[in-house]
Amino acid sequence: MRYSRQREVIKKIVYSTNTHPTADWVFYEVKKILPSISLGTIYRNLKQLETAGNIITIYDGPLTRYDRNIFPHN
Repeated sequence: MRYSRQREVIKKIVYSTNTHPTADWVFYEVKKILPSISLGTIYRNLKQLETAGNIITIYDGPLTRYDRNIFPHN
């Protein structure tokens, strides 16, 4: 996966919290750093981070949450 500043900021935000944030929460936190980012970019990068093994997806009823992967692939 190529380096992306947006992806790096998203990963740092997910790793910086002790909760299991939703994509919307990540969006609002990243927007403080990268004001022009879109929600679609957040979802796309969360999926890429999950595929790469950096984060995990947690299905909490109707909500989808994210967390750092304590056993990353790489």
